[in-house]
Amino acid sequence: MVITLSHEAIKSSTVLKMDSQRDTITFQKASLQRLAYTGALCSFFLYFTKLMLFGPNALLLPGVTVDESLKINFVDGNGNAYLTGYSDFSKPEWRSPEFCRFQQNTVGKGCLEDPHNQRIKIQEDESGVEGVTCHQVKREGLRCVNQMVMDCYHLGDSHWYGGYESVNQLWPLRKAVPAAEGVILTSEEEEPVADGMDLPMGPYVSGDFGMHKSEPGNVLERLFFSSSGVGIMIDKDSPLYLSFNQHYDGKICIAGLYDGAHYFSQLGKPPVLEYTVCKARNVREIHSYMKRRFIEKPEGIPNIDLFKKPKWSTWSQFQKDVTQEKVMDFADKILTNGLPASQIEIDDDWTEHYGDLDFNPVKFPDPKKMVADLNEKGLNVSLWTHPFLSLRSKSFKEAVESRFTVMSRGSTIPALTTWWDGDMAGLLDVTNPAAVLWYNKKLQRLQDLYKITSFKFDAGEAHFVPHSHLTLRHMASSNEYSALWAELGYNADPDSRRQEVRVGWGTQRLPIFVRLMDRSISFDRHGGLASVIPSVLTMSVLGYPFVLPDMIGGSPTLVATDGGPLGSAAKAEINKENDMKAALHKRGVYLRWLQACIFLPALQFSIGPWIYDQHVVELTRQLLAVREQYMPRILELAQESVTTGDPIIRPLWWVAPEDPEALVVSDEFLVGNDILVAPIVVDGARKRDIYLPEGRWQDKLRGGEVTGPINLKDYQVALEELSFFERIQEQTGNS
Repeated sequence: MVITLSHEAIKSSTVLKMDSQRDTITFQKASLQRLAYTGALCSFFLYFTKLMLFGPNALLLPGVTVDESLKINFVDGNGNAYLTGYSDFSKPEWRSPEFCRFQQNTVGKGCLEDPHNQRIKIQEDESGVEGVTCHQVKREGLRCVNQMVMDCYHLGDSHWYGGYESVNQLWPLRKAVPAAEGVILTSEEEEPVADGMDLPMGPYVSGDFGMHKSEPGNVLERLFFSSSGVGIMIDKDSPLYLSFNQHYDGKICIAGLYDGAHYFSQLGKPPVLEYTVCKARNVREIHSYMKRRFIEKPEGIPNIDLFKKPKWSTWSQFQKDVTQEKVMDFADKILTNGLPASQIEIDDDWTEHYGDLDFNPVKFPDPKKMVADLNEKGLNVSLWTHPFLSLRSKSFKEAVESRFTVMSRGSTIPALTTWWDGDMAGLLDVTNPAAVLWYNKKLQRLQDLYKITSFKFDAGEAHFVPHSHLTLRHMASSNEYSALWAELGYNADPDSRRQEVRVGWGTQRLPIFVRLMDRSISFDRHGGLASVIPSVLTMSVLGYPFVLPDMIGGSPTLVATDGGPLGSAAKAEINKENDMKAALHKRGVYLRWLQACIFLPALQFSIGPWIYDQHVVELTRQLLAVREQYMPRILELAQESVTTGDPIIRPLWWVAPEDPEALVVSDEFLVGNDILVAPIVVDGARKRDIYLPEGRWQDKLRGGEVTGPINLKDYQVALEELSFFERIQEQTGNS
């Protein structure tokens, strides 16, 4: 017998009729409506009966609860919430999650799911450290490969650190907001000031801000931690999309999504998002724990020559108009001005075609002699290189024939990418051991034939990987490209360790310098001098102790915003060399930049101080003499980082983790625990406020002793001066 509910049957007045010939039953419309109401009432009755008998489907675990509305509360031992948020199941509000089938909830582990949609699992995670509690969270998609699973948490009334390096860096990454959500009202300004970085929801992968106009920058990790002792670490295998303080909303949202571009599910499975939440007493304790658990310590230190003497690059001085003659003249000027140099770095456009790793014979007619002459002057030589292969290069043809480039998915042709020196280029497949060997042999040839010492490995960010890419070995994330490019860079010079890279992704163990992204010739917070110290502090707490700041004074390819006249020597030099016009740094930003960097692990010059006047040359010598005086301490801290993982450059909260002022100071830093540096990073300023944490400090600029905690208001610092302080060690025992 077949039951049908035809439109005509519903309209008919027959309440119930069975036609023995047609074997059909019809219902009246009113009867169907009553049946629908009855079904809904029964469902609600069963639901509320279940609630009365068994309670709501909720997780009540030690230290964390998830209620029926999927609100998540992490609580401390006193029951106080330290992190609150919600799990987004993308389901109808009326539908409640269920306890997971085939998953047994225990005292320390629980699971909720919306069947065939999403699931959340939480379990206690033994930290092994007294005073630190941790929980692991696992979010699983159950529906399809391209669905998103997402959890969001309120940043609360804490300051937050970590994350990623940016040309627009702020420190902290986000400040606590005491008043209106999203802004801080200051007494000096009527307009509200943004409370921190504003990262919209997107793939959490590295990029070149100048090329991709997006954050994060060139170095990133999945570690975020707060002044109240909360730490969040997202698993490296999760296809992470993330927003941080988006539109200053005071939230961090972490999501798992296979987008087919930066994250590709090889087996077509739905996304899985895993992360760990930990709680300690304060920022210092949570950072120490998360660093020890999730970040590898460096396996050694770079060549000590790079700490002791500055590196000199041709980039700002000559940009692409670099020749053998100009390199030799550059070296002579460095030496005749009595300035030390660890090596000269020949930057962009020394090759005939990008990707062909050999000197352009027109620009460099005798590179062997050039390198030999520089070596005789006591200068090592390094060369700029990158993973891009110009379509006109011989290397591109070789790489395509051997499938050494990143390929297009579902095709036999190479996937092309855009970079700052070309609209289309092949990209070296760093997942292919044969391709890496092929590339390294080309580098080795330069070392053997011309006696090149080392290399500057530029680029390597994830955003340069074409979206529909295919590599020999599957990359769970395009961030893996950055890690493998950094590994390639290290393996090209594992003995002398004079190389540099500009990307970092889980590569803290490599004993090499990692460079900040290019900065503009300005004091500006957006890519200028004011962003340098926040970036150095961020990279330091993310486990990268060997930070190489960008060239003293910034990059001439970016627009300067500061004012001030140039010296007469600079004007004469402009008239003498037209190619210097775009590269001239203004005197004030140059001096303040040098002062801000003089205590950092390494220095990099390009524009020589002789461009301005002899006084700037003399001030440069004086600052380098101060650096030399403290070099034993810097090298000692570098060696300590190998055993402890602690950074060389530290935020003030490192020694005062519960001091409200120390938590937010963004224009001072510590070298170890005993040297506090407070440069001026504001255009035209000749005074500044200096905060000193608890302890006795010797004023190295003005003399005398200062006892902290104290805020030194309007401390005078002339253009030629650098303010810094040294901790006075307390005497113990009998004198």
